[in-house]
Amino acid sequence: MHVLITRQIEQSKKFSSLLDCEGIKNSIFPLIRIKNIRIKKTDIDNIKESNCIIFTSQNSVTSLLEGLEENLDFNAKTIAAIGESTKYLLNKYNINVDIVPSSDFSSESLLVEIKKQNIANPKYIIIKGLGGRTHLHDKLSIDNFVYDDVNTYSRNFPENLDKLTLNTMSDFTHICITSVEVLNNFLETQRILKFKISIDIVFISGNERIGYKIREFFPKNKILISENPTNQAMLITILS
Repeated sequence: MHVLITRQIEQSKKFSSLLDCEGIKNSIFPLIRIKNIRIKKTDIDNIKESNCIIFTSQNSVTSLLEGLEENLDFNAKTIAAIGESTKYLLNKYNINVDIVPSSDFSSESLLVEIKKQNIANPKYIIIKGLGGRTHLHDKLSIDNFVYDDVNTYSRNFPENLDKLTLNTMSDFTHICITSVEVLNNFLETQRILKFKISIDIVFISGNERIGYKIREFFPKNKILISENPTNQAMLITILS
């Protein structure tokens, strides 16, 4: 087994360590490059006025908090996180998380948990990446007040594509795809480098939605569906 890890570099290194501990050969080739976006004063004002802040990824946490030039008080607000990894990161910043899905770490699951809370006079604000899904905003806006989303980072195409060659591609048996953005960049990388994917290669998908998208482009390949796109869940899927 030789696993190709394609998520951003920080998460790829963590996942590589997990695979190393299991004696699984792996290579890192990040297909997403994260760049922080400087948020506007109106975004800060909206965050202050909101009473429920929704973080949709680990990147939304670090990009927001590391870019702040002033301290924000999160204590009086309801905090929602899309998954356990995002919750853990918020806790490291001493921010308590009130809402998190129990298993399927998706916008759909997070929306269900948010609606269970029955927050009085909610004023939601969503911290996310530029170009990310608008499912939460669209659904919450139907009967609630939702501020403009705060886009704290952008997902960019990787650099140094020459490090991945046709020769090395033939060595991989499994390819991890943890988001639709990663899949899109993988397809673009495939186009640029002109390599083919053998039908023997197994894809490990971060969730069912991503798996459906992978199948559109690789209908003959086996696709293993992870419970969620966290490193631990992806590892369990590979080992099972």
